[in-house]
Order: sequence, then structure tokens, then C-alpha cells
Amino acid sequence: MAKKKKRKGSGFFSNLLLILCILIFCVAAWKLWGYYRHYHGGKKEYEQLRQYVEENADPDEQKTKKEKDKCPVTVDFEALAKVNPDVKAWIYIKGTGINYPIVQAADNTTYLHRTFEGKDSFIGAIFLDAGCEPDFSSENSIVYGHNLKNGQMFGMLKKHYDTEYNPDADYKKYQKIWIITPEEEIEYKVFAAREIDVNEDSDVYTIAFASEEDYASYLKNSIEKALYSLKTKPDSEEDILTLSTCTSSSEAGRFIVQATQIQRTAK
Repeated sequence: MAKKKKRKGSGFFSNLLLILCILIFCVAAWKLWGYYRHYHGGKKEYEQLRQYVEENADPDEQKTKKEKDKCPVTVDFEALAKVNPDVKAWIYIKGTGINYPIVQAADNTTYLHRTFEGKDSFIGAIFLDAGCEPDFSSENSIVYGHNLKNGQMFGMLKKHYDTEYNPDADYKKYQKIWIITPEEEIEYKVFAAREIDVNEDSDVYTIAFASEEDYASYLKNSIEKALYSLKTKPDSEEDILTLSTCTSSSEAGRFIVQATQIQRTAK
């Protein structure tokens, strides 16, 4: 019986295919390593920054009903400013893992992919809108942070405040938001949360309003479109805070949590 002749070039194509598979594997492995490096590096960096923050004894256990809430953390802004002079504040939401410095640049792109220490990373930093007053005296102070899968930055907002994403979200437990600046301790209370489309709901990012009536109308609209009803009702004489993070539903999707100022205390 005659032996079948091997096709010329079959070995070449087999080797080429093998090389391509190896290259694809190497590229995928490199990307996975890059993601891990950014996640791990960012987590380590922000954990180290917390050495400049001291959590005080649980203020809720010590105060009487008539007393105002006491700020739960003390921040060393002098030390933070040596690391990054763009630091403007610190945000703290007890029990959520949201415990980060807030920076502000001349635009809203600088810290999208740059950490507090200035390292290039997709985790970025928590930053205040460039158009807002750095002391959080704007009618609507807007703070941005990435929605990371491992819960870093604003990755826990949807878990704790989005009842459509997480039906068990215990949003009432996390209503108090603290913003600490070098001069003041500001307490906010959540009054609304929802998912928006930045193209259709761009008015959400209004910082200053033409009149008190416009501001009151904005607040009314925020309450009406909220995922749930809360006892906290914002007053048009008080400033508000808007936390904004991206969502996986669409490129234009954002999840926002809005809170009204309930006290502002000078240090």
C-alpha cells in the first residue's frame, strides 16, 4: 500500500497557528496582570493614605438626642498636601468603605486616570468638579469616582443605595455623608438616589442656579425621580452634595446619590 504524502506547507501553517495562539495568550495574560497591578497598587496607595486620618470614637454612642452629630474622623491635611497640593477635602461614609481624599484640578479629566499620588492608573481618584467651589460652598457640589468591581473608589455606591441593582440595599443605614475640609466639617444626609443618562439628564450636574425658584424646582425633580422616598427633605436654602459614578448599563449611564447639608462646623 502506498504511503500518503504529507501536504507541503501543512507543518508551516500548524506552527503559525500555534505561534498566534501563544501570542494571544501572552497578550491576555499581560492585560490581566495590568488590571491586577492597577487594582492592587491603587488599593495599597489609598490604604496608606489613611495613615493621615484618625477615626474617632463612635460619635453616635456618645451623643444625646439634642446634640449634633460629631465628625467621625480627623484629617491631617498638612501631611496630605505635601503628597498632593490638589487635595481639597476628605469624604467618609461609615460602613461603606468610602474613606478617601478628594482632589480638584482645573478640568474634569486630570484625575480620571491618575491616582492621588499622581500615578497613571484606571482607578483614578475621587475628585470635585472643576467648576465647584473648593470649600464645598457651591449650591451643588459634585464629586466623581469610578465604579470599580472590587468595591474601591465609588464601587460601593450601587450596592448600598441602588435598590434596582441590589434589592437588599440598606440605604437608610448609610444616609450620613461627611465631607471634611481643612477649615470645616460638613455633614450631609441622603435624600435621593437614581440612575441617569448624562445625555438626557445633564441638568443633574448644574452647580449654580439662576434663582431660588430654579433651585427649588431642581430639588423637587430630584425627589420625584428618586428610587425611593426618604424622610429627609432638602431645603432650597441649604447646599447639596452629588456623588456620581459610572454604571455598566450604558456608556452614558451614571448612578448618583444626592444629599442635603444638615450642619457645617468650623474646626
